[in-house]
Amino acid sequence: MSINIISRAQWGAKPWNGTPNIVSLSSRTEYFIHYDGANAINRTGISVPQAIEAEHRNQGRAGIGYNFVVDQAGNIFEGRGWGLQGAHCPGHNVSGFGVQIAIGGDQAPTDAALRAARALYDEACAHTGRRLAMKGHKDGFATLCPGSRLYTWVQSGMPSPGGGGGSTSGYAPFPGAGFFKRNPRSALITAMGRRLVAEGCSAHSSGPGPQWTEVDRQSYAAWQRERGFTGADADGWPGRTTWDAPRVPNA
Repeated sequence: MSINIISRAQWGAKPWNGTPNIVSLSSRTEYFIHYDGANAINRTGISVPQAIEAEHRNQGRAGIGYNFVVDQAGNIFEGRGWGLQGAHCPGHNVSGFGVQIAIGGDQAPTDAALRAARALYDEACAHTGRRLAMKGHKDGFATLCPGSRLYTWVQSGMPSPGGGGGSTSGYAPFPGAGFFKRNPRSALITAMGRRLVAEGCSAHSSGPGPQWTEVDRQSYAAWQRERGFTGADADGWPGRTTWDAPRVPNA
């Protein structure tokens, strides 16, 4: 699922009341899901981030505290974005992206909201070059957030309704093509390499290890050819079509 992030300018964010600290992508290791609290949320569109911004500013924060907000229509709104420190979970605002799904109480999230939040997770993994730990707010702070429905979804691997993300089988879901092109260093690369060795498609003379290299690309190209692909379809860059078959375990 491709994503479109509605920028702060597009939803009418106010200037920061003091600029949040910049955080490097190398510091990000977690992805936190939040909800709005005890009461159901009936609004969608730009009124969602605007309401959160007003509340957070009244609480003395520089502005909206989440990195992103997802409404029930599946819209994704930029809060602190990829590069600014959040204000959503004490002790985890540098290491964790904070994403609020705009529901409250026992309100059910829509499929559109869950698909968007999952796609945003995949994009976050691609940006950072690693698989981020999936967490609910309560995993980092004593709170009921993100509520029982969303927490169950997080614990099940954040599956995307209709497919395209999440795993309850023990196998790693496809992390997105962009993940590999960022030259990641990740346990997922080691796990993938070991599966290709087992399938007789490895170009490694030693290893494999966690750093994506040209040898990993050559190994995956051999796997693609094994699956019957040729030419540009066997260029060694993993794609969703060939990812599931080798059953790479969750790293």
